[in-house]
Amino acid sequence: MRTVSKALRILDLFTEDTPVLALTEIATLTGIDRATCHRMLKVLDKHGYVTRPPGSKKYTLGATVLRLARTREFISPITPALQALVDALAVRTTETCHASLIAGHQIATVAVRDGTRSNRVHVGFGARISPHATATGLACLAYGSRDFVEHGLEGTLPAYTPFTVTDPAALEALVAGFRAQGYSIADRSFDADVIGIGVPIFGPDGFAAGALAAATPAARMDEASLMATVDALVEAALQATAALGGRIPDDFLKSSAAGRIKGR
Repeated sequence: MRTVSKALRILDLFTEDTPVLALTEIATLTGIDRATCHRMLKVLDKHGYVTRPPGSKKYTLGATVLRLARTREFISPITPALQALVDALAVRTTETCHASLIAGHQIATVAVRDGTRSNRVHVGFGARISPHATATGLACLAYGSRDFVEHGLEGTLPAYTPFTVTDPAALEALVAGFRAQGYSIADRSFDADVIGIGVPIFGPDGFAAGALAAATPAARMDEASLMATVDALVEAALQATAALGGRIPDDFLKSSAAGRIKGR
């Protein structure tokens, strides 16, 4: 199991922002010794999960990953629907919007659209991080399954900025408040200059399967902008939940965010 975990940690390093990595970089980022990394990369290369372009000493993802992604979309073609919703959200809010899905105990970004303003937030596609610091992650913690929430609240949580909540008890209280209001706010907790707002997307079991979010430069966020963004996210999240064949739990329908939409 440790070997499999190490291999997955290596694969998780490859994102849109870091699509190509050298052996030394992989060893440094994973904390796995260089010799072990080299052996594991040889096995991953043999099976097509990573590859080295001719003449290069750096690795990138291989064709096997494309096959798996295509199979995943064939079984559950959700990504195009999420991208369309994110595109519309970015136009409506003028801010960078993105969609993430729960991937194990982390959150994976699967759709992104930059905002329409010149000063906008960049969100990396494919990034996987722990959920306690981002708007999508906090929304998932507010409505996630017991296993996901327990794992997300335990252990040593990294502080990305001075505003990141890392104390499990304080984080649990914060998440409870987000559950009551139906949306999360990442107030400079992942990036010191950014405020994120997130709303959960629900799966067939009624638990969060992911979330939609908007990321805004903190300097231009005000109460009117916040509530307008929440309304847009809730409407899109309801559509995304329908696309997933999801079930919206009663406590979300009773939240203040859902109430604003129903009251129109």
